[in-house]
Amino acid sequence: MKNSNPVMSKPRNVLVTGATGFVGSHLTERLLQEGSRVTVLARGSRTASARDRVLEVLARVAPSPGFPNECVDRLRVLDGDITQPNLGIPGSMVESIAAETDETWHCAASLSFSEDERQEIFRMNVDGASNVVQLVERTPARRLHHVSTAYVAGIRDFALESDIDAGQAFRNPYEESKCRAELLVAEKHARSSIIATVYRPSIVIGDSHSGRATHFHGVYAFIRGLWSALEKLRRKVSANEMIHLPLRVLGKEATTLNFVPIDYVVNGMVEIGKKDSSAGGTYHLTNPQPTENRVWLRNICRLLRVDGVRLADRNSFLHHPMTKLEALFQKQMAFYYMYLQGEPRFDCTRTRKALENTGIECPQVTVEFIERMAGWYIRFLKAETR
Repeated sequence: MKNSNPVMSKPRNVLVTGATGFVGSHLTERLLQEGSRVTVLARGSRTASARDRVLEVLARVAPSPGFPNECVDRLRVLDGDITQPNLGIPGSMVESIAAETDETWHCAASLSFSEDERQEIFRMNVDGASNVVQLVERTPARRLHHVSTAYVAGIRDFALESDIDAGQAFRNPYEESKCRAELLVAEKHARSSIIATVYRPSIVIGDSHSGRATHFHGVYAFIRGLWSALEKLRRKVSANEMIHLPLRVLGKEATTLNFVPIDYVVNGMVEIGKKDSSAGGTYHLTNPQPTENRVWLRNICRLLRVDGVRLADRNSFLHHPMTKLEALFQKQMAFYYMYLQGEPRFDCTRTRKALENTGIECPQVTVEFIERMAGWYIRFLKAETR
């Protein structure tokens, strides 16, 4: 995509979708802290209004308990749905919302990976993106910041920031749907219908300083799966005693997972988005130094006080069929196993160039970093089960 128009460097009125999600909630908090007036699109639940849901998650995201109250005057919550025409916003409001919006950050997405849910995933991620774009086309600056995923790269060894559709196969409908959404955004940008920047985070984890997280997908679900498997055994041993759990996990030790802390992702996106030169660009918010599976798994097991868990290839299961525990664990973790077989190396040259001299760098995932991230979540699980 090529730049076609200047963009506002200091937006005042920002529309955000997905404000109750991991990235969207932290982005909303950051924009409010910077002084922007933020309108968020959210859905209510059976027990809470859209506004209550947004305020609840912002209270968890905020670095201090008073944050939502301090910023509430600059926050507007609309009850809407990106899968509906006009994002489910009543017709009388749509034009005024569009007229006053300086830029839009589209973070909402289905994070499901199940083939059984393909239709719903595409409805949310592709049709939803199309509906957002249609609203952006009616805003004065037509400025869109589209949050995608680095895993649109699908199954291949190396992914450039400039690549979208390289004929790749996909592991699941999520990857495919996010690629389709990017193609739609790129086409609209090429026609000068919108001015778009695309951001591709990899596996987003907790804060790089505290390890704190507010949403628990990806590696957190893996940790929770191990925690649950250990629950009965833990009652039979003393608090600090190591538990032996013979559990083979389908994966390869030498392949990697690309972890990026939430603060790097949000700080990087906001900084890049302020640059006029970012219009038309795609940016990998990925870690230049991905983490080998053997490293993160070994250290997480150490923190959980468990041994016997190991990565094994398919041949291991051919020679020795799965135990009941292994079969149950694989069923629960079926999606995550896809990524333990290998992932692309992500080029992030353009992103690193854009963030030069800003002080924003992706930290290396060291043993200390894993202890901070996983240790925080294990303490969270302990508190939850008391």
